[in-house]
Amino acid sequence: MKSGLPKDILFTYFAGNATALQKKLIEEWLGSPENLESYFEYLEEWELNRPQFLPDNEIAFEKFSQRIAGTDTEESENETFLFDVKTKKSILNLNVWKWAATAVIVVGTGIFSKDFILYENHQTANGELKTIILNDSSRVTLNANSSLKVPRIDFFSKSREVFLEGEAEFNVTHTIDNKQFIVHTTDDSEILVLGTEFVVYTRKKGTRVVLNKGKVQLSSAQESKPLTMKPGDQVTIYQNGKMELEKLTKSEVELQSVWKEHRMVFDHTKLGDVAIKLNEIYGVDVEIKDKQTAERELTGSFKAENVDEILGVLSEMLDLDISRRENKVYFNAKPVDLF
Repeated sequence: MKSGLPKDILFTYFAGNATALQKKLIEEWLGSPENLESYFEYLEEWELNRPQFLPDNEIAFEKFSQRIAGTDTEESENETFLFDVKTKKSILNLNVWKWAATAVIVVGTGIFSKDFILYENHQTANGELKTIILNDSSRVTLNANSSLKVPRIDFFSKSREVFLEGEAEFNVTHTIDNKQFIVHTTDDSEILVLGTEFVVYTRKKGTRVVLNKGKVQLSSAQESKPLTMKPGDQVTIYQNGKMELEKLTKSEVELQSVWKEHRMVFDHTKLGDVAIKLNEIYGVDVEIKDKQTAERELTGSFKAENVDEILGVLSEMLDLDISRRENKVYFNAKPVDLF
């Protein structure tokens, strides 16, 4: 058994008939965070094979808490806070899933946050790339030091909504029922997808969207009207919420995704801006001691699997003295040899 816990024990628990010993086994099993995914898989299987219901959320929560604590009283199968619905799982009210997920919070002795329960969190580390296939077959490729939150249960409820921090390329599939796909960014902007392929950058410097195919609509907290993009458009959303549209050439659009090849491209880029990019991708803090060195420019395409490789390239290209101490990197101009 992949989970290490018999499935029938969880099914008995979902039905509300688990013994004290079974609840204890589940509590210990949920002590390992990696078992949470199996929990949700079994919960989904259990729901698919049983009549579906919509609870009154407040009553359901109270009943469920009593059941876990062992203080509930015997009631008939016709409990008043449940009623049948003859609809498919795709329109199940989110409340029932919040109620079911509450089991993890109550049983798991508080080791999982609400955010962890409701969302599947995909993250990348320094220099890491990751491709994620969503439940609707859409593909998302995350750049380094990025994260994507996807609702575990209600992804198909009314619209498909995800939350991005960092940088990612999206290839969104169309659904038969035309469900919207929305990307939420860290600056509270929204990207309503009307097309397929686009790249989103959303970090401390702001948000940038580049459209390759199809059409997307951007909304900013400060702009009263959304902005519709066409293929080849790049829109920058500044920290004040203002949006600026720019038309890119085909080659410029293609450059927006070269990070998928572990490649960095610079075009007369000041070393100070290169340092910011190194921090975003590899998580290192770069210190440039003199302004003249920070103003130097770099042009070229460089492939590097890790930070040491790109630092070696920079040292050779710009004739810099580069030193590194753990997470700190120092850029210094080499002393001039007068003899």
